[in-house]
Amino acid sequence: MKLSLLTNGWGMMFGVPTAVVDKYLKLSTPSQLKVLLYLLRHQCTEIDTAEISKALSINEELIEEALIFWEQTELFSEVHESPADIEIKAAQEKTIPNKIPDAIATASDTDKNINTNININKNTDTRTPIAVSQRSSSEVTLTPSEIASELRNNNGMMELFRMAEQLIGEPLNHMQQRSLLWQYQYLQVPGDIILTVMSYCRSMDKNSMQYSEKLLYSWWNKGICTMQQINDAIVKDQESRSYHGMIARTLDMQRPPTPKQREFFDSWQALNIPIDLIRYAYEKTIEQTDKRSLPYMNKILTDWTKAGYKTREEVDLGDKLTQNSNSIKNKKNTGKKKADIPESPMADAYRALIYNINE
Repeated sequence: MKLSLLTNGWGMMFGVPTAVVDKYLKLSTPSQLKVLLYLLRHQCTEIDTAEISKALSINEELIEEALIFWEQTELFSEVHESPADIEIKAAQEKTIPNKIPDAIATASDTDKNINTNININKNTDTRTPIAVSQRSSSEVTLTPSEIASELRNNNGMMELFRMAEQLIGEPLNHMQQRSLLWQYQYLQVPGDIILTVMSYCRSMDKNSMQYSEKLLYSWWNKGICTMQQINDAIVKDQESRSYHGMIARTLDMQRPPTPKQREFFDSWQALNIPIDLIRYAYEKTIEQTDKRSLPYMNKILTDWTKAGYKTREEVDLGDKLTQNSNSIKNKKNTGKKKADIPESPMADAYRALIYNINE
């Protein structure tokens, strides 16, 4: 295939260093190249990751990772802060913690000299949850050099990084390293539990470290902190996802269920309502409302559960018995109404006329 350059498409131009192609094109990711082109185009001195994220439709964490990547090349150098800026930054750091506290920076599940602020269950060799101010690793600032320093001082974390790389099949990037360090050092989660959650998430095709971190953090906050509890939580989550998935397919849902819809699903699962009965309630809902109304379905299923129905046949039989019962009641009521109607005073004269009409 041959290409010819269209000169009318070349208005304003900016330069791209040859080193980008010669040395870094093979090493850089697509997001890193996009960030580089943006920086070269705008000649940014003060970098606003939120603005770049909006312009490129890239997650801010990927932008931060790209900036760290290009900062370590010969293409960029960090602008040194003025004394005034340093003072302002120091004042902010006093009020807002932005990195892992030194007290727990070197702790590991294999260390014997563990800080007294960390609670360890000696019977199971498992760390218990501690109060944290950061809710995710994105709130922690750690440079690659700081992470490397932590790895040199902590054999347990080094082993965790090695096992994580084997699990995902590629070297860890900066965000993944930061996430693992935050979980291991800051949340005090044992390495085997971190790897177990990562493996479970990958089995669901949820390969993002951010996803496994969020799942582990939610369990850890609920006091699910031993390997047995984690395994039980995984089994329960699998059952829930399987049940939710079957309901979603039954209801022809093209998008993941909303939190409110999941509440209905959970209530049906708690009542052990069979999927076939849910499908039948869905069919009746469509017949009556011509739309997928989960509140309407929930009313039907609640009534069926109270009646003890488990199958379509039981529902149909129950409906038939109800209809027959209502029909009998209506006939009785109709008979009573006829008997209760007062007779006209002229009834006797009318009957005499009819009976003697031929005389």
